[in-house]
Amino acid sequence: MFSLTECFRKDGFLTFQTSRYKLHYYETPTGIKLVMNTDLGVPNCRDTLQQIYSTLYVEYIVKNPLCVLGESLQSDLFNSKLDSFIRALPFFSVRAA
Repeated sequence: MFSLTECFRKDGFLTFQTSRYKLHYYETPTGIKLVMNTDLGVPNCRDTLQQIYSTLYVEYIVKNPLCVLGESLQSDLFNSKLDSFIRALPFFSVRAA
């Protein structure tokens, strides 16, 4: 077993922590849910998830006429931009498998 810690704020569920990882959650006003798993030492990623939504999702998915909202994301450009964005975060590090 592991201990669980949940963090609730007036605007809803933000993080969920186990002994091994922290899950960060953000839901947009339109109902899009973004989730990020991180190491335990990473602070709340709400602003990061909001930025992913506003600068990447809206630009490369919502504004793309070839992407059908509500279906699985099928955009190599979005995936590439998201990967670059995540790798540039100060808490990102590559670990040997």
